[in-house]
Amino acid sequence: MIERVPLALAGAIVGWFLGWLSAWATEWLDVAEGAAPPSWRKLARDPLVQGGSAVAFVMAALVLPDSIRPAEAGRIAVPLVQVAVTDYRTRYVYTYYAAFGLGLGLAFGWAVHDAPWWTSVAGAIGGFVTFLVLYFFGRLVFRKEAMARGDITIAAMVGAGAATCTPQALVYGILVGGLIAAATIAFRRQLGIFMPYGPGLCIGGLATLFWC
Repeated sequence: MIERVPLALAGAIVGWFLGWLSAWATEWLDVAEGAAPPSWRKLARDPLVQGGSAVAFVMAALVLPDSIRPAEAGRIAVPLVQVAVTDYRTRYVYTYYAAFGLGLGLAFGWAVHDAPWWTSVAGAIGGFVTFLVLYFFGRLVFRKEAMARGDITIAAMVGAGAATCTPQALVYGILVGGLIAAATIAFRRQLGIFMPYGPGLCIGGLATLFWC
């Protein structure tokens, strides 16, 4: 473990920088909504995203073998962190960014889990179909959207990165999403609050990157 500390420190720097790029790119997506173009001068553009990305790279360096898998896991983790933060703050997911995370999952998820390449494809399809069914089931039961359509895209992204661990990632995600929803309801003391499942799903995806 001690011998991996230098790699973890390097990962923290890389993760912070990639988190900066991710937050910067997300701000550029806001420009289409009328926001001002982002400045490149901010070192701490979004401390939550940058800190989360740095922690993910550190965890990958300490937990995963060799030096290749931590880099692959870290690249998958950055969009998961960004989507979790953005979705919780705004209840909105940029389709372009989720598609980018899906692409990274398809490219590296199977390698992180030492599995055949097609397992990431199967994970993406499995995540998409599972939450598509849950989406329509929620509409049938509650007569309204129980989850956002963006959550379906997030589930596909998570499944691509989780590969063979997709079932665990989705179960963890649903459980964590439920806990977040319960905490939100308890804090606001109001039922009927629309709660995105995206943050929980992303946390489930992150967990399976390191412990599956």
